[in-house]
Amino acid sequence: MPTNNYINAIERMSQVLAAFGCRADVSLKDLAQRSGIVKSSVFRILFTLEKLGYVMKSKDGLYSIDPKFVALISPAPPAWVLTQAAIPYMRQLVEKFKETVNLGILEGNEVLYVHVLESPHMLRQVAYAGIRSSLHTSAMGKCFAAYLQREEVDRLLQISFKRMTPRTITTKERFIEELGQTRQRGYAIDNAEESVGTRCVGVPILDHFGRPAAALSVTGPESRFKEQNFPMVAEALRAASRGISKTLKLKRIPTP
Repeated sequence: MPTNNYINAIERMSQVLAAFGCRADVSLKDLAQRSGIVKSSVFRILFTLEKLGYVMKSKDGLYSIDPKFVALISPAPPAWVLTQAAIPYMRQLVEKFKETVNLGILEGNEVLYVHVLESPHMLRQVAYAGIRSSLHTSAMGKCFAAYLQREEVDRLLQISFKRMTPRTITTKERFIEELGQTRQRGYAIDNAEESVGTRCVGVPILDHFGRPAAALSVTGPESRFKEQNFPMVAEALRAASRGISKTLKLKRIPTP
């Protein structure tokens, strides 16, 4: 390939973007050191990317990759970008319902919790980023399975349907019925199916192709989290999901 076709400015831009790694709120000095480019040139590249909407600059002068850029290269946002977009809405949900709020992604045939904000109550679900839940027992798991193609669901459901509580769904046929009900009502329910005495309501966050990129849920003990409150909680979750989708430039969640 002729060397005169090579654009050095694009190479320098890619070096600066690569210098972010998986981090947010990175300083100009750090980006210059990591990219090996002089600080003045890095500043001009970041200034241009910021004007294009691909980089964000905080009040403290720190830089982060904007979700707009992430959406160009991948329909599913990285966990750190997803978390950054979701935290403000998760805080609102905790403040409104005083219950634990979870954010999860699909990894294999399990749900991986990427961020958890705990309830302020002494009696609450013990959860933290890094734990996993089964598809057939959790509200977030049902969110993923309900909005995937049937062929993909069949592949994911090569599991034992282990009973976790007396209410756990233990057959594929019954679980498929539950997924239909989930799509019809517009939200998923874990009615003490994963943990005795604990209820959960969840909604998906869909990508550009209508696939679940993530899921959001509210969890609480049966003594506080009454079934008659499920629709109200679900509506707040859907509003939060729409906000997260808008921030990430993803497709908005469907309403029933």
